Amino acid sequence: MNQTPALYELMGAYFHQDWALDAADEWTVVDSFVDGEPDLAPLLPAEVEWALTHFTSETDLKRYILDDLGAGYLADWNGTTYREWLTQIADRVRKATA
Repeated sequence: MNQTPALYELMGAYFHQDWALDAADEWTVVDSFVDGEPDLAPLLPAEVEWALTHFTSETDLKRYILDDLGAGYLADWNGTTYREWLTQIADRVRKATA
């Protein structure tokens, strides 16, 4: 059973390997997810919290995001951790769906 269907959809379908060809930046991708997935978007902040609690090391969290969920975005290319990036995403989605 997939514990994180909203996070799975965001990472695999929106942050696919060619995401940069479709969007100006990563925040445009997140906003597109919120607009395009009105049923899933409100679930995302809690799923991010689950992932952050479940994967305590940065290595395990990165592996989950890239390998298990299929994301093509490398959060650490500019010095951001996956934990920080996911927290920022959750905050943005929470505000957009409030």
